[in-house]
Amino acid sequence: MALESLDDRARRAHDELVDRWANAQADIGRLLAHDVEAYCGQVALLRECQERVSAEGVIIAGPKGEPMPHPAVEIGRKAQVEIRAWAHRFDPPNHLREA
Repeated sequence: MALESLDDRARRAHDELVDRWANAQADIGRLLAHDVEAYCGQVALLRECQERVSAEGVIIAGPKGEPMPHPAVEIGRKAQVEIRAWAHRFDPPNHLREA
């Protein structure tokens, strides 16, 4: 995978994933690079949404100053759905997990 294509948040997610596999003494190389990149991108997106909502609040001012839900809440929810759909692919095999 071309790590230079990942932003800082996605790179941190990638490093965490690699650490999880290394701690299980498993071969992360069997994962498809583009799948790892997509998963890490979704984790990074979720984290960015969480940071923005934390800093700006769940309710923000809309275009006319009216209160509205922060768009990052919905974007983050969609990222969570993607993460849940992909996450099982990146867990080390049971027999290699730390006891």
